[in-house]
Amino acid sequence: MKVTFVYPRFEKFLESIPALNRQLVDHFLGNFTTPPSLGIPILAALTPPEWEVELIDDNNGDAIDFERQTDLVAINCFTPQATRAFELADQFRAASKKVIMGGFFPSTMPQETLEHADAVCIGEGEPVWAKVLEDVEQGGLKKRYNGGTRFDLSKMPIPRRSIFYDKTNYDWHEDLVQVSRGCTYTCGMCAIPTHMGHRIRLRPVENIIEEIKTLKYDNVYLADDILFFPNRRLTEYTAKLLDALAPLGKHLFVSSTVALNTDDALFDRLARAGVDSFYCTLNVDPLSIRALAGEEAARAQVIDIVRKIEDRGMRFFASFGMGRDWDGPPLIDSILDLCHKAKIRTAEFFLFTPYPGSVHWERLTRQGRILHRNWAEYNGAHVVSRPLNMAPEQLYEMFVQLWNDFYASLDGTDVVETLKPDQSNPHMQYRRQKVGL
Repeated sequence: MKVTFVYPRFEKFLESIPALNRQLVDHFLGNFTTPPSLGIPILAALTPPEWEVELIDDNNGDAIDFERQTDLVAINCFTPQATRAFELADQFRAASKKVIMGGFFPSTMPQETLEHADAVCIGEGEPVWAKVLEDVEQGGLKKRYNGGTRFDLSKMPIPRRSIFYDKTNYDWHEDLVQVSRGCTYTCGMCAIPTHMGHRIRLRPVENIIEEIKTLKYDNVYLADDILFFPNRRLTEYTAKLLDALAPLGKHLFVSSTVALNTDDALFDRLARAGVDSFYCTLNVDPLSIRALAGEEAARAQVIDIVRKIEDRGMRFFASFGMGRDWDGPPLIDSILDLCHKAKIRTAEFFLFTPYPGSVHWERLTRQGRILHRNWAEYNGAHVVSRPLNMAPEQLYEMFVQLWNDFYASLDGTDVVETLKPDQSNPHMQYRRQKVGL
């Protein structure tokens, strides 16, 4: 028996903005091709040895033979990939292949997915993958498999990265590692609570260290931004994890919002553990929203966080959202002024996008503000919902202007060595929507 995993092509964030000063932005952020998210290698690791496994990475330019011999086509899909994923599923089914789809988008839009696939996995794939393969063997693939949001992460296998390690077209030299699933917060744009549950589940630290010791690369991206929440349980867990990481000598990329634990001991641990870059999303949490609205105390707090990170040799990478209901034209000056005063040298800017499964999606759908369902444009670089305080065209013009104005203000010699490979917005989607079938 054979299973063919497929990772569909999606439009890269920076490629979506033709009006950018390409030479300037590429100089700072680059343009890189990355392997699939973790869902596929996790399920590959759970596939019995009597099953042959192959990966077609459409996003990497792999050729696709729809007539290839295979018993099951498993397509992993997050929102910006959905349009292409449906095209591929339709063509595989036209060639009489059985297709199952899973991931963030199929989990939140199962009915639309079933218009293109024979089966859909809703939620986590680990609890149901063995049953899916058994049903294929017996010729009885069901339409729906519900994996839920309660998988015990102590049972998570080390992802089978060998399915893409030997591919030659990647210029991403970094390994993605998952530390947790679920989130207690319900941030407007995020679909994690819907897809992974509202309870935070943490992988045993010893399992994470065991996995990291098997990795090919020294650059490691910890794909979880809940680690730095000001919560006693998380603080204790993160301290234990960082202390265990320190002897490994890895170069780490971590992410959060500025609504984080600001204890000096945490930042010291981050530096000792080998963190090179600290990615923070702003205009999503109360502190940065107040700072961008001009509140001096909040602005001082954000500047202090940036300095704590940079003073310890870590690069602060800011990611500013645009298009919230309180945003208007003054946002550009507020962001640029904050970046100047905090000496932020690396930043990206994205348009708030109502991903299916998020609070934002439900609210804007009820209000009739969704402009279209061309999922390929749901990548943070297109206006896909109607702003409250301006026309869609005005918001987009602000978005492009902010990109160009920020990078035009920087010294061209300030190359972001610690950010190679590119960590721009599609990888934040990659982080948020990292669990596959």
